[in-house]
Amino acid sequence: MRKTRRAFLITVAAAGCLVARNGFSFPQAPKKPIPFPTPPEAAETRNPAAGEAKPERQTARRIALQKNEKEFRLGVDRLYQLASELKQEVEKVPTNEIFSVQMYKRTEEIEKLAKQLKAKARG
Repeated sequence: MRKTRRAFLITVAAAGCLVARNGFSFPQAPKKPIPFPTPPEAAETRNPAAGEAKPERQTARRIALQKNEKEFRLGVDRLYQLASELKQEVEKVPTNEIFSVQMYKRTEEIEKLAKQLKAKARG
């Protein structure tokens, strides 16, 4: 009987050493590999707005874009004209004189127009 107890204790001690060394973990079912996701659709057919847009809506949008472009170009031409006029006025004034109120107002007008063009360029 002593031999069986001794064999049992040795077996329990060996199992305890193995558990302590490797860490005890319950047997787990083998993990299934996660399948790759399906690739997205092609970019040409992915945009639903482009496929569903009506021709009238597209032409109205195109007309609005052309109008904005025309206004932007006119604004740039006006800005160039105002800046050129201001440059000529500054060149006429001697360096020791003070700038006039008219020049100050012109710079404010240029600044205002530039801000409008910047906002229009952003969209």
